[in-house]
Amino acid sequence: MSHNPGMAPAPPMVGTSGPFDAVASRSGTGTSQLASGSYAATDAAFYHPVVVPVTCVVRRMWWANGSTVSASYNIDVGIYADAGRKPGRRLVSTGSTAQGTASVVQFVDVTDTVLPPGLYWLGMACSSSVATFFRQNTSQAVNALLIFQQSSALPLPSTATPVEATEYMIYLFGFATTASP
Repeated sequence: MSHNPGMAPAPPMVGTSGPFDAVASRSGTGTSQLASGSYAATDAAFYHPVVVPVTCVVRRMWWANGSTVSASYNIDVGIYADAGRKPGRRLVSTGSTAQGTASVVQFVDVTDTVLPPGLYWLGMACSSSVATFFRQNTSQAVNALLIFQQSSALPLPSTATPVEATEYMIYLFGFATTASP
């Protein structure tokens, strides 16, 4: 059943790079191509804004694993409500999950969560700075406006207490509105 009668369907995937992100596709300059790279800081969370254009149901969270992975590396990916142009209360997350196969998108089922149109924040934390993910490097100017981070945030906290990011990268992760590919 559609949550958007008479409107466009919900996008199948929303993430940090694409038509609904508020950083990479909007910044024009100051970002690099996607490449595998190490996570910036052990147990840190990074928060990226996304715009949800229509009401949708989040069914899965996902991230793009890089070339170096291990089941001993744990990742938590979630969605946060907006709290005055920064992440606030966590709405849903994967919980601490072992990293899977190298160089593939890893999906994790979550509790179905309805998101009305609006600004939200995707959060990601990882237990190891050796783990790799697909990411883009950004300029300091882009980060100062749109990306936040938080230390000691694995698992993702129920309420974010972010500060302006000091690491200049956008990890590729997000959510899916489909139950399977």
